Amino acid sequence: MNTPHSFRGIRRSAVLAALFVTAGLLSLPTSAQQPPKASAAVKPAAAPAATQAAKLPRMVDVGKTWCIPCKKMVAVLQKAEQSYKGKAAIEFIDLDEHPEAAEKYKVMMIPTQVFFAADGKEVERHVGYLPFDEVEKIFAKMGVKAAP
Repeated sequence: MNTPHSFRGIRRSAVLAALFVTAGLLSLPTSAQQPPKASAAVKPAAAPAATQAAKLPRMVDVGKTWCIPCKKMVAVLQKAEQSYKGKAAIEFIDLDEHPEAAEKYKVMMIPTQVFFAADGKEVERHVGYLPFDEVEKIFAKMGVKAAP
């Protein structure tokens, strides 16, 4: 009879459904997967005006707190903030809180890092995770040296 074939089909469908559900649940953020809070020194989105007044070169990282490459950027931003204190401004803008920043900074994918000279002109742009040593290279090209 056709019973073995229909049973196999049902079992296969159930296994596939379970895999899809499991994959979906694994992709949901949990409290353990949340990125560490950025240090108070990493400026929120409201800070660009204050930074402009200080006339410092700056790095703006635009992303979301739940995206994996964005989470990896938190440590880079914190290290950059410490290394360039008083020499450059380091900012993070969360697109969940400030969706208008995507248009302002012309962000197509996250995370996006935009580097600005002290006069406010864009110098460099990078999309994706940017290791700290690459941040150092970009600032060096801009003539910005790390704080002692």
